[in-house]
Parts: sequence; structure tokens; C-alpha cells
Amino acid sequence: MKIGVDLGGTTVGIGIIDDDHSIKSSGSFRTAGITETSGLIETVINGIDETVSRSGIPFECIDFIGMGCPGEVDAVSGIACHADNLPLENTPFGPILSERFHKPVRIDNDANCAAWGEHIAGVSKNCSNVVTVTLGTGIGGGVIIDGKILHGNENHAGEIGHMVIDIHGKRCGCGRIGCWETVASTRALTNEVETQAKYAPNSRLGRLIAENGGHANGKTLFIALNEDDNMARSIFNDWIRFLEVGMWNIINIFRPEMIVISGGISNEGDTIILPLRAAVGKCSTIIEAGKLGGKAGMIGASTLYLCD
Repeated sequence: MKIGVDLGGTTVGIGIIDDDHSIKSSGSFRTAGITETSGLIETVINGIDETVSRSGIPFECIDFIGMGCPGEVDAVSGIACHADNLPLENTPFGPILSERFHKPVRIDNDANCAAWGEHIAGVSKNCSNVVTVTLGTGIGGGVIIDGKILHGNENHAGEIGHMVIDIHGKRCGCGRIGCWETVASTRALTNEVETQAKYAPNSRLGRLIAENGGHANGKTLFIALNEDDNMARSIFNDWIRFLEVGMWNIINIFRPEMIVISGGISNEGDTIILPLRAAVGKCSTIIEAGKLGGKAGMIGASTLYLCD
């Protein structure tokens, strides 16, 4: 049995996973609002203890702990170097967990873990060269080359959300102008939906947002799209074109066998995948939605020991 930890800015998901990559027990624990590193460490440790206790599985049966962390991670030393939304600054999470639980521990970037999970147990398990694109608040990326996670210099490879696709575009949180995630992330999409709906409050999209207190979520656009709302179709088409630009950049740089679209919005399936496939045409790279959903990071973390 292995433990997979998926650390995020809102919650940390913890699962006990068997050798067939099936989750036998899991728990979710709140991290939002934690401002001190010590509190975050305590939440993860207590979460592991509670998840194992609830499972009824003896701790002696656990032989590995893996954790995915957002932001910059030194996978070799087990240090979480920096994260924008969590109090992590050169935090030796790997050594801390190893000392506390007396188990081998490995940590890696959360997008790398999601990519690794799909590679080991998901849609890309038969591929040696894969790029996983995680659409959410930003755009994360995990790159697997010849069956190994690409870490790059200082372990910072795979930041595909920050390739610039519009030098006259919006300023990104990283400080640069026109990064891919400023126009193609889920947050960019929902922001555009809220902005455009103000100009057509009587449209189906406008009414949906009004019913939700003036806010959109990842599903709002697709509900209106399925009801043939013209504004929703226009916004969606523009968003897909931005996604296509990034996809072609990835294909031209890495020429992977597969690009996996991950993140909650990937649940829309063919609505997103089919136009992306059409955009790349007869290119040998296959585009697929992730198979493991929100569990990809947890499963990937639990199998980091297979990276050697």
C-alpha cells in the first residue's frame, strides 16, 4: 500500500492506494486560510494519520508516501521551494514526513504528479512521450519524455502556462505579458464569461450568471452552450482558438505521442477535445481527456517511486 498526497491551495487530498493503483480510502482536509508553514505541515501530518486510521489498514502495510505540491519543487531533496497560494518557502516537506512516519518519501510538482498518474494508470499509460495540460486557475504542465518526468534545470521544467502567445495581451501573475494561462485557463474563461454577459443580461448566459449572484463557474458556459446560446458559442470559440495556439506550440516543441487535457473542465469531454483534434488535423499527436479526473495527482504521487 502507498499513500498519495495532493496538496492544494484549498484542500489537501490524501489517499491510500494499492499496487493496482486503486484508491482504497481517501480524505480531504482544508488548507485555505492557513498562513503559517507549521500549520500546513500539521494539517498534512494529521490528515495522513486520520486517513490511515479511518481506513482500518495497519500503518505497517504502508511502504511509501508521495506528495504533489504546487509551485516550485526540488524533487531530488524533497524541498517545496515556493508556492503562490500556500506558505511554502524552502520547506523540507520530504525529510519532515520521512522522519515523522519512518517511510520513504518523495515529492514533486503537482502537475508532474497528475501527468505521472495518467502515464502510470490513466489514458496515457501506453505512451512514452506525453504532455499533460492541467486547466484550472492557471495552466500547469507535466512533461514525460522517454517514460521519465522532465524536471529540467532547477526542477522547473513544464511551466507551459507561461509561454507567451500574445505580446500585447494581459499581464500574468508571473509579471510577464500575454502568457497562455491569461487567455486559456479555466479562470480566464470564467472571467470572460462574466465580462461579456454584462452586455447581454437577457441572454441565456446572462440569466445563468444573474441566478448565481453575478458569478460564473466552470460549468456556466457549457450549460448555455448546450442550449444554443449565441454568446456562449462565441466565447467558447475564442477560448478554443487560444487553446489551439498553445497545443501547436507544445506539439512543435515536444512532438509527444499524446497531449492529455486534465483539470475539472476536462469533464466536458468531446465538447473540448473534438475541436482541438480538428485543429491539429492529421498530426500524429493524439489529444485526449484525462481518465483519472481529480485523482490523477494523488495516484501519481503514490507512484513517484517508479520514476527511478
